[in-house]
Amino acid sequence: MFAAICAVPFALAAISPDPAGESRPAVVTVSPEDMRGWTIATNRGATAGLADYGPAVFERASAWVADDGTNLGRGAFFATTDFGGSDGTPPSAWLGLDTFKGEPLAGIALRRITKMEYYAYVAHIPVATSNPAHWDSWKAWYKYPRNPISLQLTAESPDGKQRKQFWFLPWHARSVKGDNCGMNAKAWLRYDCIAFNSPGPNMVGRWYTYGPPEREFAAWADVVAAFGDWRLIPTSDAVWPAGWKSAGWDETTSPPGAPTSTATGRCLNFEIGARKTRTDIFFEADLTWRNFYQGFRGYVDRFTLGIDGDAVTYDFEPAADAKPAAVPRLTNAEAYDRAAKRPAAHRYEIVEIAGQCVERNAAVFKLEDGSGRIIEGILYKGTGTKTEHGENPAQVGEWWSVRGYLERPVFEPADGPLCIWTAASHMKKMK
Repeated sequence: MFAAICAVPFALAAISPDPAGESRPAVVTVSPEDMRGWTIATNRGATAGLADYGPAVFERASAWVADDGTNLGRGAFFATTDFGGSDGTPPSAWLGLDTFKGEPLAGIALRRITKMEYYAYVAHIPVATSNPAHWDSWKAWYKYPRNPISLQLTAESPDGKQRKQFWFLPWHARSVKGDNCGMNAKAWLRYDCIAFNSPGPNMVGRWYTYGPPEREFAAWADVVAAFGDWRLIPTSDAVWPAGWKSAGWDETTSPPGAPTSTATGRCLNFEIGARKTRTDIFFEADLTWRNFYQGFRGYVDRFTLGIDGDAVTYDFEPAADAKPAAVPRLTNAEAYDRAAKRPAAHRYEIVEIAGQCVERNAAVFKLEDGSGRIIEGILYKGTGTKTEHGENPAQVGEWWSVRGYLERPVFEPADGPLCIWTAASHMKKMK
């Protein structure tokens, strides 16, 4: 039934009112074959695409079923930012839109936007540690990212003389910068950006504008009260400084840009990643913005946009001929050799390894298969912050087969152990 609904042509999709008077969203499929007005852009080594791979596949039993039971289809928009940016410009990824039901979004006043909600997922993979010798607390070593992929709107004043961006930043009730510490990772959560629904602990319906002047808004209603007559701006196809198409932040970034430019040139974007390593932002001077998004891996799917009560849900899907990749069975020695030869494969490839558990706690296990090489597995629960909150079923002495994502974390030394990120649902005890 779901596939049949998604196959209905956009212009012909039926819309019926819900009990509150809003139209029931028409559902359309966005795919590489038909982007429906969306465009993707990346900068400085970020990765982005409509994908059926990534962390949800190995961190969850059902990769594409949201926590509220919503079927997300066969995939989603997936983005990674990894760890670049020491030269002044970190990686960023963008998904932009400039039309609604075949008409330009340009000129739509912010107060006419009646629906903005989407599903987002952030990987439960650590990116830093204060205690490399042992991971004994999630809070001690998982520091970033600070928010899921952000919905951003670019608008201009009624007289056309001023330009601002408004960013939806829902994580952490006490800090505009957001904060996670693992509690909202590893979950497909629905974010209602207008009538905020608090999908996870310690969240708020916050919006932010860089300025000048910088402002924080507790809810969309506060944005509308102050800027409701501001209008979404036309698409910009010319790069900065002739136009506003740039992922850069100022004249020192690569490429150069401005805070109100976008890498897609579109007026509505989903964006992840800092746009300058250090800058004055979030009400702080010379903040290391890059740190907030290092190592990000996450998704967006089923974005619903409503204008004047008429709504469309965009279901992001991979190419029609996309097939799940084969999962090769590797010895530990082969896994180390593969990781050395294909360092970027962690973005999309899953492998299977097997071995005897030689050490474990509730969230971590170490497998050895007779080759003398150890692979360390990690499988925290979605809301766990300490190792005792883990879901590890393996006991010392048992043999286990494990499917997951293989890499050497950046905070491990070059000769440190490989890790396999997985979930209990992807572990099988061997007879």
